[in-house]
Amino acid sequence: MSIKWLLVVTIHMTKFTIGVYKTFKNAGNKRFHKKETKKYWRHYFIEDEYDDGDVTFGTEWVSAFKAILLKRKQLYKKQIYCTECENLFESYLTKNGKGEDALCPYCDDDE
Repeated sequence: MSIKWLLVVTIHMTKFTIGVYKTFKNAGNKRFHKKETKKYWRHYFIEDEYDDGDVTFGTEWVSAFKAILLKRKQLYKKQIYCTECENLFESYLTKNGKGEDALCPYCDDDE
């Protein structure tokens, strides 16, 4: 009897949703579409790997139900004013995020 070992490598990867939009399947092929051509949901995201620190852009096709869930988690780039160091900085927040939990890059350097 031989025992086969399965090596499982866990990669900690997080997807930050940038946008969820409806588009044609062959939209990048510079084709003219008929009016009855069906549109599908596409998920645009940034992948952040914690081990390497690499940040990459990615896309994937999603179902209509998953598109609704992803739209609620979508991040928006907003400018936030830090009251401690009195500087403006940009951060990614949810649609109704106030920015209280955002970390100021200028205050973190001083500590």
